[in-house]
Amino acid sequence: MRHFPERYGALFLGHRPAKETAMLQQIFFHPAGTREFKDFGFMQAHLSFKPHLPEGRRRFGPLITIDDGTLTPGATGFGLHPHRDVEVVTFLVSGQVNHVDPNVPDHDGVLEAKGIQVITAGTGIVHNEMNASTTEPMRAMQIWFEPRAKGLAPAYSRKALEAAEYTDRLQLVLSSDGTDGSLIVEQDVRLSYGQFSEVMSLTYRPSAHGRSLYVFMVEGAAEVADQALGQGDALGVTDAGDLLLNAKPGAELLIFDLPPTSN
Repeated sequence: MRHFPERYGALFLGHRPAKETAMLQQIFFHPAGTREFKDFGFMQAHLSFKPHLPEGRRRFGPLITIDDGTLTPGATGFGLHPHRDVEVVTFLVSGQVNHVDPNVPDHDGVLEAKGIQVITAGTGIVHNEMNASTTEPMRAMQIWFEPRAKGLAPAYSRKALEAAEYTDRLQLVLSSDGTDGSLIVEQDVRLSYGQFSEVMSLTYRPSAHGRSLYVFMVEGAAEVADQALGQGDALGVTDAGDLLLNAKPGAELLIFDLPPTSN
């Protein structure tokens, strides 16, 4: 197995091109340890992308945030706070999250693991997300995408995933057109999720020529394009072709299928 080295420094923190297989294709290995860690007291989080982070950790195309956060039992979150012109996706890994929208009470409710929630912030929303359990921690991925346009009408949707659909296979959970019952996000992206109970090899085929792929390990371990990945590691591929994945028992991963990007 080939190992793709990473270089640390102001310009290459977790973002060194590991291999070039064609003029435009590059593979970027993002080790878990190069994320930024934040302890908010009620939540501990590892941040994959932020504007203030070193070059290479600021975004990957329209993917601008993956916050891997664990809320303590009974945590009441940040309190009511606004968002605007961003697609806010919550993927609940474990526990229960209580979503509160003071302006649209119909959006209030509890999302269980494994579940996904999408907010089109558009012209502006206010919300809060809390741990719905007073006895168990809650772990969630908050994922942000740059929207296809500014000033969109706010929207909200959520969905509980069925284990039979994502166990030992990849389930499309997010898309721009609602394909296969996926939730709609206002950006040209497709997000798939899989959880594996045994050793399994599979190939992910990009949705179109020239797409970029980003694989994020939620739990466990896998080999992707010959690179070993553990919890919190990620691999980005620009101008991607078919991507070979070898998952180990207990592996959970997200695959982002994104528009062409140079980073």
